[in-house]
Amino acid sequence: MTGTVEFQNLCISIAYEVKTVMRDSTLSFFYKLVFCFLKIVCVTGFALGREHPEKRTRAPSLPPPIPTFSTSKQRVAEEASEDSPEDTESQQASTDEADTDFQELRMESADVELSEFRPTVAIVAPIFVRTLQQRKEVLELISSLANQTYKATQVILVDDCSPFPWYRSSVTGQSDENLVKLPANTRLVKRPKNHGPAAARTLGLGLAISEYKAQIVNFIDSDCEADSRWVEAMVAAHYYELKKKTEASDGAILSGLTFGYTNTFVDEFHDHFGTLNGRIKINGEGLLYAPSCNISIRISKKLISQVGGFDESFPKAAFEDVDYCLRANQCGILTQCVPNAKIWHKYQTSILQLFRMFKRYGASEWAVIERHPYYFEMYGASYQIPSLAPKIVT
Repeated sequence: MTGTVEFQNLCISIAYEVKTVMRDSTLSFFYKLVFCFLKIVCVTGFALGREHPEKRTRAPSLPPPIPTFSTSKQRVAEEASEDSPEDTESQQASTDEADTDFQELRMESADVELSEFRPTVAIVAPIFVRTLQQRKEVLELISSLANQTYKATQVILVDDCSPFPWYRSSVTGQSDENLVKLPANTRLVKRPKNHGPAAARTLGLGLAISEYKAQIVNFIDSDCEADSRWVEAMVAAHYYELKKKTEASDGAILSGLTFGYTNTFVDEFHDHFGTLNGRIKINGEGLLYAPSCNISIRISKKLISQVGGFDESFPKAAFEDVDYCLRANQCGILTQCVPNAKIWHKYQTSILQLFRMFKRYGASEWAVIERHPYYFEMYGASYQIPSLAPKIVT
């Protein structure tokens, strides 16, 4: 802490969080003590992150452009794979042949039975691998996406210049000849430079729209596994959202529930407080935001032109999803919760890793407040979604 005021604010925050946990009647006394300790770790990490904010890596732009339609042809060729000229040429040819017309979903799209509602779905996952364990997690993610009951047209893995060559079947090799065998509908895009998960998601979003004409794009992270009905649940939720519309579709953002992968205290802590589940607005207007590890976007021309993509200027994997949802809300596009769209997140479970996670959040908070000065007010007018909640308002 840099001063007495900051230290006093930290003590007030810790006292408030401890008081809240101790009043939670759903917890045993033992779990109250454990969760109080973990809350202190999180609040302290967040406060220290605020004291050492991350700087933007580039100047922000509004709305952040999506590389779609005509602009996608140039950006895909530049970003997709500089390491493989032949692959780049084939990708350029495919984009040149792609039809630029985009058919968004509208009210009449839902004038059929749910079983006949078959929109084009793409899945985008940013990948950044440093270790063998993270490589294992990526392969488990790919397997879970291949076993969906509703098959996506395309799964786009955007490797953000991983230092560990996870995509080689022999990680000791020096060439890309022995690539991991990917499912038929899965595409690997390797970026020559690291620009962060927001940039990777935006590139994947552009590819999904421009090349595969995706009407719905789901996002998931590389350290997650999806329930076999994850895509099916999101598609069904979009169907019922279209049924409720009284005007032409403006697009929609849906958020599922994210569960801890194991039964450690840290996983149970995240589940109880819904760390990656967004927050429900008290006024009933959906969610304040949707975490980007479990989000589904129904594409519309309004969403593309007015909201754009994820802001690549956010310095870390923190708050860029909050910013995206707040910008969408300003354009009249609400974020809703889909409780049966489930994924399992492989949290880092040590106390130090938990501390670093919230320190990263604190270091990026200023970036969202700079653009949305009312964020604190809206945060206070919302409440958390525990992963174990039996029913969530949609």
